Amino acid sequence: MQVTEGTLPDEITDLASGYRRVPAGKIVNAVTWMEARAPTPDLARPLAMTRVTKPDPAIYRAVFLGIGAPWLWDRAAEMSDADIAAHFADPRQHIYYGHDESDGHVGMAEFRVADSNEIEITYFGLFPSSTGRGLGKRLMAGALDQAWRLHPHRIWLHTSSIDHHSVIGFYRACGFEPYAAGFEITDDPRIKGTLPRDAAPQIPLIETEWVPGAR
Repeated sequence: MQVTEGTLPDEITDLASGYRRVPAGKIVNAVTWMEARAPTPDLARPLAMTRVTKPDPAIYRAVFLGIGAPWLWDRAAEMSDADIAAHFADPRQHIYYGHDESDGHVGMAEFRVADSNEIEITYFGLFPSSTGRGLGKRLMAGALDQAWRLHPHRIWLHTSSIDHHSVIGFYRACGFEPYAAGFEITDDPRIKGTLPRDAAPQIPLIETEWVPGAR
């Protein structure tokens, strides 16, 4: 899941129905904001979660990109070692690594505790090699167990249409309900150079403006 820290954007009310084309090099994501107001009983058996308060920048970057590059996460690629250290020096920032019964590192969850007594899950995911083992819900159960211990009045996140097609159903099964929808326009990280050009082949890479009649 790719998410971006911040509050709900302002509503745009002058949108007319119809298709719109964006410039080459841009990606448009349909976004759904979702929230949970209370824990979900018997969600799943939580994975063992380890909070890392001072992540090694190289390891963090490798974990982040190992999980997120297939979904065009690139924040860690844009951060220097000093940026990563400063980010997690803020006690409101939490990162947990999830481990299976063999103590294998299978995924990560990041969240931020806001001053308004709510928690935003900013990044969440499994390594590609760990998918298909029934670990996703257990990783979320472990992350939510840590988050609800801080007694927020709600936990929220938002999804992206470039994420896995089942993501909204997954989050609903974990106790989250949609409350707003919108869109996000970003620069394609494969063009700006923060991710390899062959990352996320399921998402079209369009870097040249379309010209009628051109081949």
